[in-house]
Amino acid sequence: MNYEKIILGHNPLFGVDHLSQEKGNQKELKFEDRNLISDVLSYSRERGVNAMMMSTHPRASTVIDIIKNDAKLSDMKIYPLLPYIAKYVRQANEKGLANVLMDVLGSANLSQKFSLLLGGSKGILGKDVNKIVELLIDIEYLPFTGMNIGGIFIHDSLTDLALGLGTVELLETFKEHVEKKYNVPAGFITKNVQNFREIVDGRGWSDYTVMASLNKIGFFVNPSLNAAVESVSRPGMNFSAMNTLAGGALKPDEAYKYLSDIPNVKSVVVGMSKKNHIDETVGAINKYLR
Repeated sequence: MNYEKIILGHNPLFGVDHLSQEKGNQKELKFEDRNLISDVLSYSRERGVNAMMMSTHPRASTVIDIIKNDAKLSDMKIYPLLPYIAKYVRQANEKGLANVLMDVLGSANLSQKFSLLLGGSKGILGKDVNKIVELLIDIEYLPFTGMNIGGIFIHDSLTDLALGLGTVELLETFKEHVEKKYNVPAGFITKNVQNFREIVDGRGWSDYTVMASLNKIGFFVNPSLNAAVESVSRPGMNFSAMNTLAGGALKPDEAYKYLSDIPNVKSVVVGMSKKNHIDETVGAINKYLR
């Protein structure tokens, strides 16, 4: 299972900054101009970045529209991150889950709505968590229909919640549903790669894909940097590293030289929003990661 070596992260385009809310807000305002988004995507593509990870954040529709309608970008490999869990957590208590799902279905045409609700209604009425997760994935996948999909990742909030509650079956349901219905690999984002490995390896998993934080200073790396490195270095798991620049604390050359010494780090997801940063980051990744 081979993922692109460099996957463009969505955070800068959506106004997300792990170190500063103020900087995040500034980015969000800056990228209200779709021409700037288009410029970042086009320049990244020119520098050989052929893939992007994207959640269904409210800003995602603009990015999707740009990619779909630009011949130079339309074949970019997209890795949806589903579902955008914050949306459901925020609204479910106010409206109820069924009403939230109906709101999200607003982007679907009549036949899609009928098909999705027919398949998911029993799960909602019966409070079948596995069926509800399948329905959420299908609904949130709708904007990506027709795009070049490289794989579908499940959000770390659901991954780690399932692990914590001992309901790994939910992750198996996700994996089976994605790979059977969409015919692409399923990936899992987690905040604790060691815990993930121990649990799923114990259930006989192999050749699965995980994305987690990994960087030289241990920023957002759990339970510890040493434990994460040991877990990633063992064969049997495909690994993509995120937060590789530690929220901007590391320069690309230093960051990727460190990662190059860790076996099985073949892919990284990294947010880039300025031409000089794209040049520096892509150059360092290509220099050190093979």
